[in-house]
Amino acid sequence: MSSKVIFIRIDKKLLERLSKVAKSMGLNRSEAIRRAMEMFISMREDFSYTRRMRGLVKSKFTLKELEEIYHGSK
Repeated sequence: MSSKVIFIRIDKKLLERLSKVAKSMGLNRSEAIRRAMEMFISMREDFSYTRRMRGLVKSKFTLKELEEIYHGSK
């Protein structure tokens, strides 16, 4: 796997929170950020899938309600 270095600006308090949570999980910040990025991308892909399925299946729930149900069950 090829790696790429990126630079980002982040609020100091957010970085402190990230560091604290990462440390509690036994991760360094880079690994925590990679996992957060993967989750962000996965959520977007799930959203896209839910939206496509909405066109195929009739439901009494709105798209937003379906997404809340789906994400609440994980």
